[in-house]
Amino acid sequence: MAQPPKIRNILFDLGGVILDINVQATLKRFYELGFPAELMQFPYSMTTDLYFKYETGKLDTEEFRNQIRKTADVEMTDNAFDEAWNAMLVRIPEERAVLLKVLSKRYNLYMLSNTSGLHVKVFEKMYLDMTGESVYRVFKKIYYSHEIGWHKPDHEAWKYVINDAAIKPEETLFLDDNIHNIKAAQQLGFQAIHIHERTNLMNLGFDL
Repeated sequence: MAQPPKIRNILFDLGGVILDINVQATLKRFYELGFPAELMQFPYSMTTDLYFKYETGKLDTEEFRNQIRKTADVEMTDNAFDEAWNAMLVRIPEERAVLLKVLSKRYNLYMLSNTSGLHVKVFEKMYLDMTGESVYRVFKKIYYSHEIGWHKPDHEAWKYVINDAAIKPEETLFLDDNIHNIKAAQQLGFQAIHIHERTNLMNLGFDL
């Protein structure tokens, strides 16, 4: 039986892989701000299009806040909105930051994340505060959906990374907590592992 090609690159998702997230924390804050029930089904509500547009750069942060205020018919300050939106970002466990630094010396590390401008600022500061250095010290390149204009599991998101980073999917391990993203990556030839409670970043067999 043929062995899979040697791994040269690791392509990470962010939330649920590197960063612990709790979407319910954001929903709770939105509820406390008076959001109607139909807006509380994030990310499965009929208004998901707003989130999608924000995460693919079709709306900037100011436009996103204003659209949500209008849809929810709720008055709130920018600061109150931002705190609610960012409440889902919990922490980066220290052992994951240590692992990333070790892996960056052995592999080319990349990130492909469905995310937004508000979340990126918080995550990058969180990483800097913990490690004392920029996340760009461990990742060769980071691909945020709102910057590249493509959103997983759309194949174009991975194709953008393949072309821009000049990597081969068969030499790249993709890690994500969303099974739909895993399947899409496999269709494009990536080696992929689904991250979940029993298979997390710290028990994949990487030596520290």
